Amino acid sequence: MRINIVRLTAGLVWTVAAISASAQDKAGDTREISKTEVPPKLIKMEPPEYPFGQSKLGLIGNVLVEFTIDFDGRVQNPFVVESNNPMFERPALDAIGRWEFKPGLKNGHPVNTRAQQLLVFKLDREEGRVPWRIEKNRNQSSLPFELQWDEAPVPIKTAFPVYPLAALQAEVKGQTRLNFIIGPEGRVIKAKVTKTTTPEMELAVLAMIDAWQFTPARKKDGTPAYAEISIEHEFNPYGGGDVPVANTARDILRLLKKHPERIMAADKLDQPPKPVSQRPPVYPTALREVGQPGEAVVEFFIDEDGDAQLPSIVSSSSPQFGYAAVQAVATWRFAVPMAKRKPVVVRVRIPVEFKHAKADSTNIQLP
Repeated sequence: MRINIVRLTAGLVWTVAAISASAQDKAGDTREISKTEVPPKLIKMEPPEYPFGQSKLGLIGNVLVEFTIDFDGRVQNPFVVESNNPMFERPALDAIGRWEFKPGLKNGHPVNTRAQQLLVFKLDREEGRVPWRIEKNRNQSSLPFELQWDEAPVPIKTAFPVYPLAALQAEVKGQTRLNFIIGPEGRVIKAKVTKTTTPEMELAVLAMIDAWQFTPARKKDGTPAYAEISIEHEFNPYGGGDVPVANTARDILRLLKKHPERIMAADKLDQPPKPVSQRPPVYPTALREVGQPGEAVVEFFIDEDGDAQLPSIVSSSSPQFGYAAVQAVATWRFAVPMAKRKPVVVRVRIPVEFKHAKADSTNIQLP
């Protein structure tokens, strides 16, 4: 990833020894966000595994997971609320999905309870580094006063763009450059692509940055400030770029090309697809000034591990809604699809709806 102001921390020497992780909750116990008379109690916890592929960087990963504790004490529908590195999300969801609780009580009876848990990934051998670092532009003094800051914003919720399926199938390489403004509340309020190879890649990175969130930049006196940031992505279908494509997604691409008959239709499964983790989509920033509702239909594949792969837009009331839906669906997980009691790849279509969004009001403009 070629970066102007946002820089990915790197440079630690990779050693194989002591690859382990710790799970920590800075707030203490699991935080209950729906009220019960007697809160749930954690009775079985397995710590997450530190992703092997991230060990050479020695990064600290913070993943905030929201989930339901059902009346039997099992975890249902865990999804990531915040994550400073998408590579830590799967092990966080895997771990919390295996936790067990004594359920919360209301009027003396077990009830479903919504809760959140923060997991912190850190290698035992190192102090660790944050995955993203934002530095001042050399000519920041020439920027409007509103865009000058002293304390950098910090990414607390990040995502990768989704490789547009048609471009991936056609093995199209590409680059994008994205400029965006972080508002004083830490949310991206304006974004503009200044370089792109295809219109689809432009829409993909705009949907990506809508999913990001930051602690805001600050002035010397601690006042929250606006910040203008830029970042570049390389799309490479053969790997080595900034837009990852899972090996299982590549396997599905080969099936589509050579043996499409091996991909199951949903009605041929032993049971309908069962969602395990569904992160809600983010309303597109570009449409907030109007704030209208919208919808999209997304087609995707569920692989033999239950992960959603290769989402693409079938239809949408606006392209921005379509790419926002694809960005969310790419993170979804399902129970392993089975046909005749064997794991299979299945093709699925699903509608995604967007409600009205509150419009932003700012006169800050991107060049």
